[in-house]
Amino acid sequence: MRLIKRAVHIDFHTMPDIPDLGAGFDAKAFARTLKDARVDFINAFAKCNIGFAYYPSGIGIPHPHLKFDMLGQMVEECHKLGIGVTAYFNVGLDHEMARKHRDWSIVNKEGQVIYGDRTANFFRNMCLNSGYRDYMLGMIREVVERYPVDGVFLDCILVNPCYGDECCEGMKERGRNPLDDDDVRAYAKETLMEFCREVKDIVGDERFLYLNGIETPDTEGLNTHGEIECLPSGWGYDFFPAQVAYTRNVRPQTFYMTGRFQTNWGDFGGIQSKASLLNDCWDAISNASATSIGDHMHPRDGLDPVVYRLIGEVYTELERLEPWTDYAKAAADIAVLTPESGRLGDCHSGAVRLLGELKYTYDIVNERLDLSKYKVLILPDEVTVSPLLKEKLKAHLAKGGGIVSSGESGLNPDKTAFALDEWNMTYEGPDPWNASYFKMLEDTGGQVPAMLHAMYEQGILLQVREGASAVADYYQPYFNRKWDGFHGYFYTPPEKYAGRPALAKSGRIYQFCHRIFTDYIRKAAPMHKYMVAHCLKQLLPEPLVICERIPASARVTVTEKENMQMIHVKLTHPEPRGTYNIIEDFPVLTEGVVSVREDGIAVKAVYAAPSREPLPYTSDNGYIRIPLPRVEGYLIVVVER
Repeated sequence: MRLIKRAVHIDFHTMPDIPDLGAGFDAKAFARTLKDARVDFINAFAKCNIGFAYYPSGIGIPHPHLKFDMLGQMVEECHKLGIGVTAYFNVGLDHEMARKHRDWSIVNKEGQVIYGDRTANFFRNMCLNSGYRDYMLGMIREVVERYPVDGVFLDCILVNPCYGDECCEGMKERGRNPLDDDDVRAYAKETLMEFCREVKDIVGDERFLYLNGIETPDTEGLNTHGEIECLPSGWGYDFFPAQVAYTRNVRPQTFYMTGRFQTNWGDFGGIQSKASLLNDCWDAISNASATSIGDHMHPRDGLDPVVYRLIGEVYTELERLEPWTDYAKAAADIAVLTPESGRLGDCHSGAVRLLGELKYTYDIVNERLDLSKYKVLILPDEVTVSPLLKEKLKAHLAKGGGIVSSGESGLNPDKTAFALDEWNMTYEGPDPWNASYFKMLEDTGGQVPAMLHAMYEQGILLQVREGASAVADYYQPYFNRKWDGFHGYFYTPPEKYAGRPALAKSGRIYQFCHRIFTDYIRKAAPMHKYMVAHCLKQLLPEPLVICERIPASARVTVTEKENMQMIHVKLTHPEPRGTYNIIEDFPVLTEGVVSVREDGIAVKAVYAAPSREPLPYTSDNGYIRIPLPRVEGYLIVVVER
């Protein structure tokens, strides 16, 4: 399959009361606008979430005011210019079919088929255990057989529990209990996944397929690539880094689907600043990912020239960097583990934010992937140790690797004890205190002051055995935060040392008692970051990259390709303005330095991309030290070996 580089996702959900649909649409101009904006791939609408088809469907309902084959013309003209086209179907939403077939709608637990905000999107959802299933499969088959589309994109593929009669009967046939919410959800997921496998059979292996809404672990063998939908206004700037750090390791190619909007989907009149849109695209390429920009097409007039002038400016800059970004892979010293399920949580967002601020290189991986290339493994907060992971951790420790573990991580699946003898620690149950404290015992160079610091997200109680030692002590409060009928115990100062560690060390294993990575994404306490930094300095004294005079808000990553290493320095970062985080300016760095590990390979050249301007460098204690030129927003430093 082709490499997708510069994509656009075109939303087109058109109300039936728009009488002049397509009046100003010209397929040749549509394709030329995309080509001029340096777009090489689009997700184009076959069926929207209102339920209308944009081609002369013999199965679905064409928009009542559509007078020509819009999808067919788009595919034809885009292909003439070398632009790939994936056909978009909204599956989870179809308001016309829900209106005409109430029996095709999901019935919620209260017996309703319409609920919530009726001026929004999700006030009714579709049930795939009804006639809607064959209806959707028929439309997908119709498009795939009629048009030479390059793939299929299915939207709103969500696990929505349904309490309708058909689903309740289906649950009983499979031995599930319709009165058990977990069983209802499990059955809904089974139904959804069966439908997705039927779609895969229709689409085949030669086309792209993306199921938007299903968690990555559930799409193995189905999704051909990863599309990380992440509008900063809706998802926030901490969502993408963890998702891409995982998806890039389990999919052949991945891209960041941001949007041109100021707010969210449906914002016809909103547009990001160029700095903001570049920030998202730089986030993508600095993490070995491609880009996709979400847009809405006006139902009468087609694509907005102003929007595509902005997209063209951004994509022209990205295109100039493709000799160094195409097919590049992320380099990483550290692997952050997922639970056995492969699902990501707050702890993973906390881990990658913390590591990004500290300028460590990392991946997120599941236990089935190769762990042998990483120098340090992080088990954040909730990663219990399966038999497979146990053997991999033993092998990692045997070759001198390090481990940082926290909360319930490191325990066996039953959560009765630590899984490996190498921990040399005793698990003594969940932490009963909800307002406890720690005090560092080892010198952190002044980063963690010698005082009692709060632990906000409690985890476990542990005790060291022979061969292990405390790195930080645990202090308990006088009492928990609680209501006792007379007082709300909000003020909970520390009372005494509890005779146990808050952070313990055994060989090359560090174990935190509290959920420090969840803590960091929720509370952002610098002392928690510096505690982790202290551990990593002992386990990883020679990290891949070292930074000088580069702020915590900047991100520095390393990608590799052929005989080149690319050091990405990204300075743009969001500023809170009211209820939104905004990026409007390009911060400037004038005195930064990056050093990359030599790893015994001689340097051929060091330069800035795309200008190829040579940069001075020195070889110093096993590192290539590179004083940076003036950086305005973003810079790629290339080291050729």
